[in-house]
Amino acid sequence: MKVTLLGTGTPILNINRFGISVLVEAGTQKLLFDAGRGAAMRLHQQQIPLRDLSAIFISLLNSDHITGLPDIYATAPLPTDDGRLRKPLLLFGPDGIDNVARGTELLFKDQNRMRMLEGEVVEPATHIIAKRVEPGVVYEKDGVKVIAFLIEHGHVKPDYGYRVEYGGHSVVVTDDTTYSANLVAHAKDADLLVQSVAIGSRALEKAAPDYVNHFYGYLASPEKAARILVEARPKLAVFAHISLYSRPGIPRARVDELRERVQSVYDGKFVIGEDLMSFDIDEHGVRQAEYSPEIRQKEPV
Repeated sequence: MKVTLLGTGTPILNINRFGISVLVEAGTQKLLFDAGRGAAMRLHQQQIPLRDLSAIFISLLNSDHITGLPDIYATAPLPTDDGRLRKPLLLFGPDGIDNVARGTELLFKDQNRMRMLEGEVVEPATHIIAKRVEPGVVYEKDGVKVIAFLIEHGHVKPDYGYRVEYGGHSVVVTDDTTYSANLVAHAKDADLLVQSVAIGSRALEKAAPDYVNHFYGYLASPEKAARILVEARPKLAVFAHISLYSRPGIPRARVDELRERVQSVYDGKFVIGEDLMSFDIDEHGVRQAEYSPEIRQKEPV
């Protein structure tokens, strides 16, 4: 298995951290978990043709999880040197996912009509097959199994995490969530856990506790994220969907503070993710692949 962080950001614009999106390659399957801003571009950087995506799984319908979907839908059917999509896009997600699919088709209805007249797009590729997710096995093909499970994101419900199993190995992708026993149960002993995290600096937490604690009810603080890792004990954890909270005149948290606060609770291995990081999983364990992205951050976290 191979896991690539295509985007590790939030709804806030950041050229170094695109919208949340994780690619899991397992056997013959290429599975995309969430399709945040820039997902198509990051796939292109990884030399993954859009037509090769086996399925897309959406965790919740917040904008930053789906804004990259129209780009994938509109671009995948176009003729390129490495081929094009010739069948419907397969999309999984919570209640309301059919609205996303039909809305995307409607958005591009006229451009599809024009492109089909020119032979640039084949008709089957103008459709999206949307499947509403319920807890349990939602996808199974060629030895790859995807299990959906409910996670905790404040009043935003339902919100799903996904566990991918293949060849005796497992990857868990959680995205937006704070601590929950259900998350821990499904992440138990995973080879790799992709976990969201939020942080306000100590100074901000002291100056505006109500402001920060409101967000900690939706996304795990460093300490809550560390608690998840303590109880789940993955072989390796990587933080993505990293949310930073700040206010004018108050220093914001830096990557060192995030690392130190997690380490104060959790003694296992974890990585603070960046766009285009990837991880290989096989019989030898989990290891981070060589990382030399074309775009590097200008600031910590």
